[in-house]
Amino acid sequence: MTPEFKILIIEKDESPNTLLQQHLEGAVQAFRRSDVNITILTIPTVSLALQMVKDDGCIQAIVYNWSGGQSSDDDNATVVNSIKRIRHELPVYVVSRDSEGLDIVNQTQGVEAFFYHSDVVDDPESMLGYLLNDFDDRAETPFWSAYRKYVNESNDSWHTPGHSGGASFRNSSYINDFYQYFGRNVFASDLSVSVDSLGSLSDGTHAIGRAQQLVANTFEVQHSYFVTNGSSTSNKIILQTLLRQGDKVIVDRNCHKSVHYGIIQTQAMPIYLDSVMDPDLGIFAPPRLQQLRDAIQQHPDAKLIVLTGCTYDGLLTDLKQVVELGHQHGMKVFIDEAWFAYSLFHPRFRDYSAIHSGADYITHSAHKVVSAFSQASYIHVNDPDFDKDFFKEIYSIHTSTSPKYQIIASLDVCRKQLEMEGYKLLNELLKNVGEFRQQAAKFKQIKVLDNKDFSEVFSHFDEDNMGHDPLKILIDVSGLGYSNHEIHSFLMDEVGLEIEKFTHSTMLVLLTLGGVRSKIVRLYNALKKLDDGVSRLRRGKQKVSKPDIVPPIELETLPSSAFFAKRESVPWQQSVGRIAAGLVTPYPPGIPLWVPGQRIKQTHINYIQQLASQKLTVQGMYDGEVYVTTKDID
Repeated sequence: MTPEFKILIIEKDESPNTLLQQHLEGAVQAFRRSDVNITILTIPTVSLALQMVKDDGCIQAIVYNWSGGQSSDDDNATVVNSIKRIRHELPVYVVSRDSEGLDIVNQTQGVEAFFYHSDVVDDPESMLGYLLNDFDDRAETPFWSAYRKYVNESNDSWHTPGHSGGASFRNSSYINDFYQYFGRNVFASDLSVSVDSLGSLSDGTHAIGRAQQLVANTFEVQHSYFVTNGSSTSNKIILQTLLRQGDKVIVDRNCHKSVHYGIIQTQAMPIYLDSVMDPDLGIFAPPRLQQLRDAIQQHPDAKLIVLTGCTYDGLLTDLKQVVELGHQHGMKVFIDEAWFAYSLFHPRFRDYSAIHSGADYITHSAHKVVSAFSQASYIHVNDPDFDKDFFKEIYSIHTSTSPKYQIIASLDVCRKQLEMEGYKLLNELLKNVGEFRQQAAKFKQIKVLDNKDFSEVFSHFDEDNMGHDPLKILIDVSGLGYSNHEIHSFLMDEVGLEIEKFTHSTMLVLLTLGGVRSKIVRLYNALKKLDDGVSRLRRGKQKVSKPDIVPPIELETLPSSAFFAKRESVPWQQSVGRIAAGLVTPYPPGIPLWVPGQRIKQTHINYIQQLASQKLTVQGMYDGEVYVTTKDID
């Protein structure tokens, strides 16, 4: 498919076919571009233009006639700002008959470039060339382009990897099926780090460095880095960069286990914010902002605040308040935004974006909800006190010297998609899920949860200005007379739907940039059959006990002290009173029940017993035993 490059001219006069459009359309022929379809449109009113910016994601440039119509300069600046609030990445070019070009630029922060009207009339090719050059820069993929060119050259391989472009697979009588299944390009593009021209991941040189800089530009941060072994590693890199032995860190106990392990590695002292759980739905909310305020007041010497920006179920924290609180007390703010990498690219999400909110460090799992390979992750840095040299040393500790080039390339093209069509794709997804929710509201036994429902079950939802990502479709199936296992099996057979997550009463379905309308219709059709009782499933749902609130984490020593102490394993039922030496994490929901340094209580044991009737995986439990320290630690 050929990309569309729509240029929207906002003229603010009564003529729908102005000189600006005529001159620019005439210039299109001079460029003879076959790789992009250039269309030039003129809208005479600002209100219509703003609506078009909202509706048409193929618009890639705005040409705004500052001098047209009767608008004041203040109104003109407001127009530019309004465009940027809808699509921050959309370049705006100002054209004016006014001689005060410098004053116009000073009044706005979002103007890409300025042109005098007479210059456009005299030399329209120059302006169109400028716009096309910006378009090409935004669509550039420095690493992917250089990588593909190198692979296509088919150079002889005299270095690692040992399969030499797939030859050892292709020529084997035993494993050539592996080669045939994946195809030539997978093996030909599996390169060694000996290819200097492509650059070093650990040093950020050449094509890799240029690709990372483009990511920083797109995400509007100071620095961005590629990580090829997941955001679990990204989180640990940031924590080890910022924390030292004994440092206090205020952290949501609902954070991903990589955060807990990262704190162990740094030998820091976590100050945990309690889980907020609804036992009826079996889901967790972000911590209360009041508890964060209290923790800051009680521990003013804390160095860092760590929160999850978007929970697994899509609940969102008002991060602007968090960042303001942290920065007022000299604390850095690190947000794990693994499940919300698209947050900056649509106004529906942007107010809850960690970057937009001013967080110092952000991690994005680019493979979870946007278009990158598994294990692909971004680290973004906006800290004015960023110690780049020390960060690079920690980065080198965790980064492989033989990174997978395909993962790096996917991070490069993922940025391009977000820059060029992220808004368009998200807009389409939001429209489709809105229609789905509207129709699903007619169900009698199944309920698709929304902000109103979350406000009813979490008392701090409205008070803390929380939100919800509608692309995380959380469905209450407790009204059905079927077990979760039966529902899951039916959905697999009916629509081939692998459920992202189940609780005793809900299931979670994720819509990502790869979500298509037909998938949503198939999901709706299957849910309607369940709701109508025509699914041919047998009634008789087994009663499942609701879990209690997760007990708070009360540490008796540094987690690192317990983790590295002498340990022994004991049956989990007999661990009451002992000091935990490892994390124990039930799935679902994936929240640590206890962490190293915590004394195990009967309430912890009761919690596991209550979940025993569900299909439960407990990480940190080995053959029914857990690790504890051999003696108490001071």
